[in-house]
Amino acid sequence: MSTKLKPTHLEKIEAGIVALLKEHLGSDYLIDIFPDRPGDFDMGKANKAALVQYTGSNYAAPDGTKSGWQQRSPSFAVHLQLRTLGHAMRGTREVEQVRFALQAASIEGAELRLVRDGIADQDESFWRYVIEVACTIPAVPRPQNAPTALMTDFSKQGA
Repeated sequence: MSTKLKPTHLEKIEAGIVALLKEHLGSDYLIDIFPDRPGDFDMGKANKAALVQYTGSNYAAPDGTKSGWQQRSPSFAVHLQLRTLGHAMRGTREVEQVRFALQAASIEGAELRLVRDGIADQDESFWRYVIEVACTIPAVPRPQNAPTALMTDFSKQGA
């Protein structure tokens, strides 16, 4: 019997980015999580695709007051793929659409900030851009020792 795990904070943020893009970009976009097997990815009939991928985190040093808590800055890349369709499509308008959809958006209590964008690849049929966003969330350590009941011997009262 398999147990469905609750989504992690990172998965919730990633899904939130996908939802924002679906809300703000046109219906001509294929918007999804970056595929497990990128080589098998097929845009189908879509002319534009926006694929969201968690790319890693940076951590601040613990501040010493919260038992090992740290600030974590996870980064997410939006891989924007555009078919050229035989005409001049530079992608700047599409990059701006993604920026407007994500800049300063709040997802799961974290405000997104833009990190960078740029062209990743170009050939005769596709333009590929990467728009990177990040946020700051707390990284709370898992308790090392489970709390236990207080050991009190109530049989020796009145001493």
